[in-house]
Amino acid sequence: MSMKFTGIADDDRRIEAELHAMGAFDTPQIEQASSISQMFNAIGQFAEWMRWKGEVGVYGCRVGAAHARNEEAKHFA
Repeated sequence: MSMKFTGIADDDRRIEAELHAMGAFDTPQIEQASSISQMFNAIGQFAEWMRWKGEVGVYGCRVGAAHARNEEAKHFA
């Protein structure tokens, strides 16, 4: 795995070996979101950013891009 804990190679290997002996790496990794869900999440964040930029440009402040996005999602669901 070669994790970095201290930046000193010998200490890092020792710490990793001790953690391994204690069973720290026995549990499976938490599943990450699929690439398609990450893509949709990124698109949603980009749309919210665009909405925020538009609100700042029109109103001079941010008035609720996240709220507007949630209301639209309820409407289209």
